[in-house]
Amino acid sequence: MLLFVQNQEILSKTTRFHLSIFGLELHSREFTYYLIILLFFMAVGFITLGYFLVENIRQGLELKRGRSRIKDLEEELNSLRNMPLEDSDNKMDSPASQEPRF
Repeated sequence: MLLFVQNQEILSKTTRFHLSIFGLELHSREFTYYLIILLFFMAVGFITLGYFLVENIRQGLELKRGRSRIKDLEEELNSLRNMPLEDSDNKMDSPASQEPRF
């Protein structure tokens, strides 16, 4: 805001854009510097808004996948909890039970 107040005379000036490509001359109508700054500010705002919307959607989908994975793992854990334990006789014969314990 201070920039606009202190530089009112300069920002009130107009400018015209020229484009010269392949022998074709294009000229725009005159714009004030105020309008140019405002348009760029709005353009950057819309680009930022679009980025944040895309990022929000991406994170929402990632969160949904994570919650689905947690649900699947909890169901697997509950099914493993409900499985009967093996007989203790079978465990004694297994090679893992023959290792020394510390």
